[in-house]
Amino acid sequence: MGITHGPGGNRSEAAREERRDTIEALTEVSDHLDFALRLVRRIVADQARLGQLTTRIHAVEERLHDDRYYLAVIGEFSAGKSTFINALLGQDLLPTSALRTTAAATRITHGPEFALEVRFRLDGIRYQYPTGRAAGPHSPLGRMLLHLAPDATVPDDTAGILSLLTADERFAPHLSYLEVRHPAAPLRDGLVIIDTPGTNAEVGHTDITSEVMRTEADLAAVLTPSASPASTSLTAFLTDALDPGLLRRCIFLVTKMDHVEDDEHDDLLGHVRKRFARLLGLDDVVVQGVAADAVLRRATGRELLGPEQEYWADMFPATLETLRDQMQRQRIIAVSDHLLRLMEDVLTELGGELEDAQRRLAAEEAELDANRIPNLAAFGERHAARGALLVDAGAENARRAVGAMAAQWQQYTRRSIDTAIDTAVTPDDMRRVIRADVPDLIRRDLPRIGDVVQKAVTSALADSAREAEGAVEAAFEAEYAKLDQTAVVQIRTNVTIVSGTVLASNALRAYESNVSGVTQQIRAVRGQATRSGPIGSGVDQWFASMPPPTGPRRGSVPPNMPPPRLPGSAPYPAYPSGHSPQYGGPNSGGIHSYPPPPPPGAPSIPPPPMPGQSAPNYGPPPQPRSGLGAFAARIADSMSSTDMNALRNHARAEMHQTLQTVADGLARQIDEAILSATEHYAATVREHVEQYRATYAHTVDELVTEYERREGILTARRNLLHDATRQTEQRRATITRQRERLTTRGGSRT
Repeated sequence: MGITHGPGGNRSEAAREERRDTIEALTEVSDHLDFALRLVRRIVADQARLGQLTTRIHAVEERLHDDRYYLAVIGEFSAGKSTFINALLGQDLLPTSALRTTAAATRITHGPEFALEVRFRLDGIRYQYPTGRAAGPHSPLGRMLLHLAPDATVPDDTAGILSLLTADERFAPHLSYLEVRHPAAPLRDGLVIIDTPGTNAEVGHTDITSEVMRTEADLAAVLTPSASPASTSLTAFLTDALDPGLLRRCIFLVTKMDHVEDDEHDDLLGHVRKRFARLLGLDDVVVQGVAADAVLRRATGRELLGPEQEYWADMFPATLETLRDQMQRQRIIAVSDHLLRLMEDVLTELGGELEDAQRRLAAEEAELDANRIPNLAAFGERHAARGALLVDAGAENARRAVGAMAAQWQQYTRRSIDTAIDTAVTPDDMRRVIRADVPDLIRRDLPRIGDVVQKAVTSALADSAREAEGAVEAAFEAEYAKLDQTAVVQIRTNVTIVSGTVLASNALRAYESNVSGVTQQIRAVRGQATRSGPIGSGVDQWFASMPPPTGPRRGSVPPNMPPPRLPGSAPYPAYPSGHSPQYGGPNSGGIHSYPPPPPPGAPSIPPPPMPGQSAPNYGPPPQPRSGLGAFAARIADSMSSTDMNALRNHARAEMHQTLQTVADGLARQIDEAILSATEHYAATVREHVEQYRATYAHTVDELVTEYERREGILTARRNLLHDATRQTEQRRATITRQRERLTTRGGSRT
């Protein structure tokens, strides 16, 4: 005995009109599916989620064109689900001893032979049985069963394998999918039966039943035994698993009615109808009685047990007709319901996605406000000032390193001059020494002194500048690290995220390619001149404007005459105590009394060659017509005494004073070089700070712009979702009206 499905026999005008309504509804559902597909493709950016939703849409579309009828069977253990399904099929297919631990829905579909498709939670592999190559324990499925229970006995026949899977506690809990294919006539006519696990199972069953009803079943046959009909546990389960829309697609069957007295049938069914209506909130509950054991006995040729079973076996065709009518009516309603739920899920997920994106964006903006420098100008000034202090410290190191160098040069050169004067034998020799030798001795080491001083100054200041720039870089890198905390991960969006690190790296690369840097600055400072020229130069200018030698001693330089200073040059600090501009001053007690020894690590000048030694060759000395040479010549010309002792004393006094003038000028040039280099490096550090400040400000502006861009994208997506929601509501109303027409066509459900 089975169910005859689909249109068949003579049709009334009402049946033809119902068919037209169904075709119209199917056409509208196709349009709704197209709308849903366009919607998810426009809004959903995450490819994985887009694939999932697209698969669901295609599943609904496939269900739309699937002409089979899907019947879910729901009920508690001991309600007779397996017996009822066997009665529908007209043969003993399912074992009646299924376990509470069975956690997978069993789908029973048509196939040319009795076969199984099985998947387990452990590996997800699809097993087919029989395979046509090996049977029993030697088949892939048999080996998997022995893996789960090595001591099990695996039968060769398909029915025995099915019994193990559904009635053996060693295997049933591990099932994730079970499909039974069978050539039974009702299945051939298009019936698909979905046997859900017992509602009072020990494993989670609510989600399985809900998913089956949401995505597959056209109708659910809810079984409740006559001994305990409409139990509290069953109604509680139905309330949790099914919403009102799904509950309206249920027909309630009271099983084992052959155990109820004749005069109690109507009262019992009425009581069950009212109880389900009250507990489930339904107003048109369909309740019928069945005795599946009697039906199965008749179908398999076994003897019926009394007149009660005879009665219910005769009543079963009417129950089948009710199921057929309900499934035909509910099929388009179920497809429409699947579609509506799909669209609702899409809208709900998209709305949640936009809300999450908005929360993330707000959190990132708050992080940016918390992590960026509150007063960038003050921050830059503070670090520029710190850099200036470091450069000043470098200048002080340079002064300590070369501060005594002019005095050292003066000491060494004075020895050479005294030696040259002492070697003069005649007045003419003395005048020659004063006129030619002394200027050469004064000029001899000045270029080397200037080079040593310049290198020492630039080295000390370059180290300080590097330290200052390193401190600036460290400070801004720490701030960039805070900015980078606001960078976000791309989640369900096609928005390109730009982080603080990326922006900073790009900007700093551009900066570093355009700024000369410390190395280039060192090279520039070494080549630049002081206001009076390179260190050690300008000697001739210092003496060009000096008056001829006059004074108490003919040919002597006035003892208190200050060294000349070029127009526009700034005054310079006083020199160390004991450095008297007048030869024979308070510290003239010998050549060892001045200058003070250089500090440790300071560059030093090797002493001049002693008599008999050859002096370094610096090339032919210049012979200017004015300046130092002319000044020395005038002194030589003014020397008229023939007393060599007097001439030597006179020459020493004049030349020592002349040497003092040059040493004072050299000291001023050294100080001027330190001051100039200090200003230069301080400006370089400030430029470095300014470049970082501008880059950081640009980075923050870019981040703000990025947030504004993403906010605009979210707004556009939100508007699109609002429009989609409005269209969905319109389509919902259309589908609902169509469902109501199909539901009420041909009379009420009862």
